[in-house]
Amino acid sequence: MRPISIIFAAAFFALGTIVAWLIAATTIDWIEASQEAELEQAYYAADIGWAEVEADGFLLTIRGETDSGHDRERAFKIATLIFGDDKVTDETSAPADNARVAAAEPPAMEILKNGNDFSFLGTMPTGKTADIFARYVAALDSEMSVTNVTSPIETAPENWLPAFEFALQLTSLVDQAILNVLPGEVALVAVANSANWQMGFEEMAEKMRPENVVLTVDISSPRPVISPYSFVFDFAKPDAAVCAAQDEVEAARIFTKAEQVIGARINCDIGLGAPSRQWREAIEAGLDALADFGGGRLEIRDADVSLTAPEGTGQQDFDRIAKALRLGLPDGFSLVVNSAEAPAPPEIEEALPMAFTATLGADGNAVIDGAVKDTLTREVVMRFSEAKFGFGRVQDQMWLDETLPDGWQARVFKLIDALALLNSGTAAMRPTGLEISGDAAFENPEAELGKLLEDTYSADETSLEISYTEALNSEDGQGLDPRLCVSRVTKLLAENSIVFAPSSAVISDPSLPAIEAIAAILTQCRDARIEIGGHTDSQGRDEMNLALSQGRADAVLDALLAQNLLLGDISAKGYGEAEPIADNGTDEGRAKNRRIEFKLLRDAPADAAAPVPAETTRVVIENFTRPAMRAPAATQESAGNE
Repeated sequence: MRPISIIFAAAFFALGTIVAWLIAATTIDWIEASQEAELEQAYYAADIGWAEVEADGFLLTIRGETDSGHDRERAFKIATLIFGDDKVTDETSAPADNARVAAAEPPAMEILKNGNDFSFLGTMPTGKTADIFARYVAALDSEMSVTNVTSPIETAPENWLPAFEFALQLTSLVDQAILNVLPGEVALVAVANSANWQMGFEEMAEKMRPENVVLTVDISSPRPVISPYSFVFDFAKPDAAVCAAQDEVEAARIFTKAEQVIGARINCDIGLGAPSRQWREAIEAGLDALADFGGGRLEIRDADVSLTAPEGTGQQDFDRIAKALRLGLPDGFSLVVNSAEAPAPPEIEEALPMAFTATLGADGNAVIDGAVKDTLTREVVMRFSEAKFGFGRVQDQMWLDETLPDGWQARVFKLIDALALLNSGTAAMRPTGLEISGDAAFENPEAELGKLLEDTYSADETSLEISYTEALNSEDGQGLDPRLCVSRVTKLLAENSIVFAPSSAVISDPSLPAIEAIAAILTQCRDARIEIGGHTDSQGRDEMNLALSQGRADAVLDALLAQNLLLGDISAKGYGEAEPIADNGTDEGRAKNRRIEFKLLRDAPADAAAPVPAETTRVVIENFTRPAMRAPAATQESAGNE
């Protein structure tokens, strides 16, 4: 080979070596910079600002000082998750002064509980405290989320552990709360779900409190339950406006809307019980319709909306505004639009052709005597009477009259309801009104019956002559007559029905205030035997309806148990479609048949005694222990039984 060729070959080889070295060095620098940037970005997202990152080839070193061992562990774990255990070196440290201070400080912890989310902040002693905490977290349900951002310390005073264990026990009793834990001290701040819950919680917490632990409780009073939840405004009587709102913000928005569109200043009462989270939207849609009419009356009772147009409204405007309101109302609200010029429905007493009488003897047997519209109504009235007076204790002397006016059946039911509260007596419906006489075992019987009858009979058409015979109350001396308890629950349900998710046994949130109110009533008659009955309409298969009704009755029983109150002997039974109270051939009738009923279980005659059905669930509630909730019943296959 010629010398010149050798020189050129050597030059090209040297040049290639230099270029390769430059490329490799540049690549390594780029890799190191990328690794540092990637980890620094992860630390920024994790709010770790004290750590420094240095890359050397494919190896990373973490440096920096922090007095939190937990923060050091987090920084190292994040790095190993990204790059692997064999590529990360931990050279972080804790300042000697800070370490001494942390070791000497007493433990202090803040526990935040928000539904299924737990957060633990502060300091946590190692050893037994950490072991108890680990077991507590492991025992939580899978849907619970726990965030632990405590710093470990070495020692703890003797009175720390009882306070810590007590705080963990309290978290199972609250839904939203803040617990501050110090050696020998637990301070809890919470908002009560209800007055009943507050009373039960404070009593239970005091029983659970260790002797060497001081408990401080700060529970804000719950908002009152408003029933029925109402908004009423009449241009003819603007000063008589009625308004309920879920909170101060909603009340302010309703006030502003009313002032803007109808020029009225409406102040709302704040309380629980709204039928929908879109309560304000329903009111605003109704106010817009009132403004379009330029007058009239708007009334919203729970989810029922009634709008009355002012006199002189043309049919075209009437139809247009009514249609706009129907489209504007949120789901779940029903609408009735009336014209002021439409003739008012005649009073039912003007059409009453004859009397209806129910008599209750001192022996507990009843006689039902009067006219009913058809065979179905006769059967329903008999079942209703037997539910009130006991199976085998009702004598049927009814007859059929197809000319009876609408509303007759509702008045008969109310008459029987009233008579069932008495020890003995007679309730008679005349063309001029209702007459009730007899003997009761509770104080102020006329006032109680007046409340029961007020939504069906006016005070002018009701005549009551009831004597009071004092009876023995329950063992604690605080009980009510069981019949009065069931009557109050029945009236409450008539105004605030328990609503379920369509074709399921899941109770809708707006019904929870009614559950709380029912539980409060039942605490006053713990000696009674009460049955929760679930009923459906006739849509769907018989066996599916029976299962759905049982599931809904069980769901109500579970919700009552969840109030953690002393109640009594309560059972749940599903009747399916077997006991209708209205015509299943209409939407309105089916809606009435889908219901929950509370019934007082009376002693039946000996020849009518029967074993408890297999599908009945009975619970005697003797303490504050909350049972496990049942799973919802299977969804019904048909579109009915919402």
